[in-house]
Amino acid sequence: MANIDTTAIEGFEVMTPEQKVEALLKLDIPEKVDLTGYISKAQFDKVTSELADTKKQLKGKMTEDEAKKAEEDKARSELENKYQELLKKSTIAEHTSKYLALGYDEKLARSTAEALFDGDMDKVFQNQQTFNAAYEKKLRADLVKSDPRPGGAGGGNDEKTAGEKIAERIGKNRAEANTAANEILKHFTGGN
Repeated sequence: MANIDTTAIEGFEVMTPEQKVEALLKLDIPEKVDLTGYISKAQFDKVTSELADTKKQLKGKMTEDEAKKAEEDKARSELENKYQELLKKSTIAEHTSKYLALGYDEKLARSTAEALFDGDMDKVFQNQQTFNAAYEKKLRADLVKSDPRPGGAGGGNDEKTAGEKIAERIGKNRAEANTAANEILKHFTGGN
């Protein structure tokens, strides 16, 4: 049981015993508080100190774990970047070779392959139009080169190609056949 604190009563030390009893009877005493669920301040301070030390240790360990995780993430990111770069180079090289096989020139083939990898379809179609125009121009030039050249003034080469020689021979044979047929007809019709 706790003692009553008499310092809150004014002039208690100089009072007579009867006055002291009367003052004590008038004093409001708070109800007794059950402190069984609580711990002492000394115990609380000890636990708080231990908790602070544990937090410091845990924070240091978390920092080490976080640093290790960040290092692993960085290594994984670098590896992924290298993989993506190799994938891009490989895919572009494969597509470039396919465009070269179609007849694209090297610069246009590479540009188209890169645009295809990057998903830039406008550039792919633009390059396709460039290729088509160049291919059409080449075809026209090849056709002009293979056309027979007219003889005579400004005709250029007087030597006949193999096709021209065959055509000439067929023409002569037909002419001879027509002449022979006309002679036979004249003979049977009486020359009219």
